[in-house]
Amino acid sequence: MQADATGGVLFVHAHPDDESMGTGGTIARLVADGFRVDLVTCTDGAEGEIHDPTLDHEEARPRLASIRAAELACSVDALGGGAIHHHLLGYRDSGMMGTDANGHPDCFWQADLDEATQRLVAIVREARPSAIVSYDENGNYGHPDHINAARIARQAYDASAGERWRVSRFYEIAFARESWSELMAAMQERGIALPWGRDSGEQTPSGEPDEVVPSEVSAAVEGEASEADPAAEDEFGRAEAEITTRVDISAHRDAKRRSMDCHKTQRQDLGWLLDLPPDLGEAALSSETYVLRWLDGADVPTSHRETSLVASSPQG
Repeated sequence: MQADATGGVLFVHAHPDDESMGTGGTIARLVADGFRVDLVTCTDGAEGEIHDPTLDHEEARPRLASIRAAELACSVDALGGGAIHHHLLGYRDSGMMGTDANGHPDCFWQADLDEATQRLVAIVREARPSAIVSYDENGNYGHPDHINAARIARQAYDASAGERWRVSRFYEIAFARESWSELMAAMQERGIALPWGRDSGEQTPSGEPDEVVPSEVSAAVEGEASEADPAAEDEFGRAEAEITTRVDISAHRDAKRRSMDCHKTQRQDLGWLLDLPPDLGEAALSSETYVLRWLDGADVPTSHRETSLVASSPQG
């Protein structure tokens, strides 16, 4: 059995907006470079908060899933439009861990994971990617839907293998801790309000950040922050030494910005990046980082370094 080293990339995300923050630039670059891109969105985002000032919250709440579907379509269009093969896995948003939404019979947290994995396996076998991208074992911050997205992505990495082909690489989305700590420090130095309550030193309990905080960045609000130095390094993201893969997205910043701006209901958590001064905004949106977890089924040493998720040219 051989791995396909020249195919595209399949991204497995939990909710609408997750595709944008952590991987939007990579998706746009892959599309521009001619690679096949498949995006799987596992849930409808129905349990998210509403921070679009043009919406009446009481009126919008019952139709939030359809609102977020439109935002997601806008985001996909910004990142590559019809060149992106978009798949909806069809589950309901499970809400934050410990909430009543976890028990909804249609939510992802209540799903039969073998069945969910088989849905994903069918997509993988159709797409034949060289790489799958999702979250770490804890879903990057403990949200039920992120945890299950990571579980089925890992299971599909193995289960989709056939006699003559298998997915070569499995990546975990990972924000570089030091880089983001430096950004927070620079913002604080200029008197720019820090996101997620970090100015006040308030922190959401570990595993219970706001529903709408994107998966990778939301880890920044876990743990206890110093009131004296809210920009100090915390447990956010992954240590630089663990980052194996840094993708230059500088040529695709505008596409990523447009994608993030599509998610109006989640504006309070994405918008601060869009509102940064040009120099800080360019630095924050210059690269996206990952950990290559498995290569051809084997663990990858943390010393491994690369600048792309794919081969130098698309399969043709």
